[in-house]
Amino acid sequence: MKKINYYFTISLVIFITFFSFFNMFQIVQLSSTVLTIVIDNLLPSLLPFMILISLCMSLGIVQLFSYLIQYLFLPLFHLSPTMSSIYFLTFFCGYPTNIKIIKEAYLLKHISLSQLQHLLSIGSFASLSFIFVSLKIDHAFLLYVCHILPSIFLALCYRQKQTFQTLKQSFEIINTPKVSFVSALKQSLLSSCYTFIFILGYMLVFQFIGYALSFLIKDPFILSFIQGLLEFSSGALQLSSLDPSPIVYAAICFLLSFGSISVMMQMDNLLEGIPYSWKTYFFARVYHGIFSFILCLILFDSFLF
Repeated sequence: MKKINYYFTISLVIFITFFSFFNMFQIVQLSSTVLTIVIDNLLPSLLPFMILISLCMSLGIVQLFSYLIQYLFLPLFHLSPTMSSIYFLTFFCGYPTNIKIIKEAYLLKHISLSQLQHLLSIGSFASLSFIFVSLKIDHAFLLYVCHILPSIFLALCYRQKQTFQTLKQSFEIINTPKVSFVSALKQSLLSSCYTFIFILGYMLVFQFIGYALSFLIKDPFILSFIQGLLEFSSGALQLSSLDPSPIVYAAICFLLSFGSISVMMQMDNLLEGIPYSWKTYFFARVYHGIFSFILCLILFDSFLF
């Protein structure tokens, strides 16, 4: 994946450089649109979670929550206590915060490489605030249910023997943090800003590509869906502005579950140096997207339209 990511990035840079020379006014407008999306939608919905969860992870507070959530998630999903808490948090925090906290848990040696790989497969969701606030669509709750159910089913199929964490073990981690509060806060702020640089950069890149595709694709639904495959948030927002129908809702649900090429490239950069399997992650995203699409299409077509 590293070589593919490198050559793909080089190709994008060359294309955008030439494209921007001939479309400078449109580039400025697109940049303004992306900044608006980031400031109005992604910044308030992602940044607080990034900082707080990263801080709790560094100080060991997540381990106390792991003790509580393990009694539900360990028998149900066969996840370790730490995996249980991370999986629970991914239902709320959204891309790429989920990837960031999985990485931090691995670097702190709270989870193994195989556990990291499994969490990447099952713990990939769009944020609650993006679905319920930013999209501004009817039946958002049903859309969210269709979005998370395929992941829950995949998590139920996991079979690994795990042991419960004692309350004493939880407090031992909290009482002996690896970093001070000030250092943890500084690290959380810096890593969160670093992550947002990736988000903004890739959103700009794929917005430019999407605009270039608009010269070839005139159908608004097809164009919005393809743009969503490149960068899911802008594509989902454009689809949500179309006339509501089962296929529109199903397409939005697919994008929320698949993630987009932008998210995958952000993930690959965030996990630099970690020998995870990109192929396994990619097929998990395809599975999640397809089954979310089918489930959403059936439910919306049968009960709401």
